[in-house]
Amino acid sequence: MKATKFIIFTFALLFGVGNTMAQEDYNKAQGAPKQKEIVLSKDLRTRNGYNSYQTAYKAALREAQQAYPKKNVAIRNLNKGEVKINGGDVTNYYTYTIVELPDAKTMKLVEAIKKATGEIEEGNRFAIDKITITDEATDKVQARSHIVNALKEKGYVVVAKEQLEKLYKEQQGQQSGIYNDKTTVKGNNFSAVGYYVTVRITGEYVQVQVVNVSTSEIEGDITENL
Repeated sequence: MKATKFIIFTFALLFGVGNTMAQEDYNKAQGAPKQKEIVLSKDLRTRNGYNSYQTAYKAALREAQQAYPKKNVAIRNLNKGEVKINGGDVTNYYTYTIVELPDAKTMKLVEAIKKATGEIEEGNRFAIDKITITDEATDKVQARSHIVNALKEKGYVVVAKEQLEKLYKEQQGQQSGIYNDKTTVKGNNFSAVGYYVTVRITGEYVQVQVVNVSTSEIEGDITENL
């Protein structure tokens, strides 16, 4: 008898946990995309009408997985839309956004950036010096976006190094004096940036190196194994 009660209690507990996890899923689906999530498609509408957020979420997720079978996708901005009437059955279409969730490698990249910049105060200016990727599965454009977002999330200003170099060449050729005290960092009249970030991504690890432009000192050098 005691064994039977234990089994029933365990089943009820697991069922309750399952319901809680499902609730978190469709509740999260109603929120906006997070900082590290990549928007793949937006302003979409479910193919059919549904009578609850739970069922609409499952349908939207199924449609997203069909549209992007090779990506780890999730639903955001799930909202009740126009009414659908089918005979006596009244339901609603739902609008939604498809996002790609960050993978383990992206999370390691963000973590390495946080550690490498741990002693640098907010408000400092950063530029990406170089991104080296030897892992064919990693997209360089997306990696750059993750790096920029991670830096901005910590309160840093991110500037484009290539644009600074272009302005520098113009200054050298025309002596135009485009840089002034408001756009430069102390002791450095070229880059108008305090720190350079260099990133290397392989199939085995992620490395982030931060260099102080004014002193050429390495402020942070972090390697995160995958």
